Amino acid sequence: MKYNPLVSVVVPIYKTEIYLSRCIESICSQTYSKLEILLIDDGSPDTCPQICDNYALLDNRIKVIHKKNGGISSARNAGLDAMTGEYVTFIDSDDFLHRDCIRYLIYLALRKDCQITTCELYKGSDYSFDKVSVKGHTKIYEKKDAFLSRRIKSGIVGKLFLASLFQELRFPESDHFNYEDEALYYKLVYRCKHMAITEKPLYYYYQSPDSTTRITNHHKTTDFIQVFEERIKFFADKEKVLLELSWEYYALCLMLFFMNCKKDTLNTNDLDEILTLYRKAFFKVIYNEITPFTYKIMFSTFYYMPKLSAKAVNLLKLR
Repeated sequence: MKYNPLVSVVVPIYKTEIYLSRCIESICSQTYSKLEILLIDDGSPDTCPQICDNYALLDNRIKVIHKKNGGISSARNAGLDAMTGEYVTFIDSDDFLHRDCIRYLIYLALRKDCQITTCELYKGSDYSFDKVSVKGHTKIYEKKDAFLSRRIKSGIVGKLFLASLFQELRFPESDHFNYEDEALYYKLVYRCKHMAITEKPLYYYYQSPDSTTRITNHHKTTDFIQVFEERIKFFADKEKVLLELSWEYYALCLMLFFMNCKKDTLNTNDLDEILTLYRKAFFKVIYNEITPFTYKIMFSTFYYMPKLSAKAVNLLKLR
């Protein structure tokens, strides 16, 4: 590549001292070297602050921001406020990257004129991930086709963004909010012209049992409803197809949400409320023009037999 734009890498950090060095070293050893590495110490009470400061002495691309604990959204926003790169990517501090991750994502962005490029996440708990294959197809979408592909995943990691997409947009901050990625990502996709999605697993998502970003939240309903109501409102005065897709996605997530709650012995959500919301979404979806017939059969089956559907699906998952 003749043109090498600066890429800001934002790493929110809290209580991940066991994994932090692996994360930082995977960034520093990227084959694409023009990086601004922003380590955001979110008031971590362990040795993470010292680890960050030590790495900053070893690599002048690293900038450390120490701040009062405010949660992952607050930490990411601090990185967005401080970044100077033309592109930005995010990595959680217990994860790590394939050495060519950023190079491949920036290659797609520049060669294919994409404002968002995404790679596959490889999830595992093995420390080395030695046997991961990095083969996979890549496809370029225009904005609306990206939504219609139904391949958009709301997680913010494993993606490279044109930094200007975040103008006047930030992650929602709260002491209880659990869907910060979902609340922001569709707005970023709507702002872009082209998007690249590759199946290459270049981001290694470490499933550690003690990570603050991996703790089961037992399905906080209020957040869930709020995010989707805001998404539907966002698309209400835009293209009809994107509004219909939002209702479809809402119905799908409500259905899966109900099923997860049914199998969760610690669930405290009102399942009748979830079904009431689902019925409203169902009638928005069943008569629209873009939902596939197979989806409508699935939605209808759940509409008439929600508890039996949940039981059947959860039993199949156990096999």
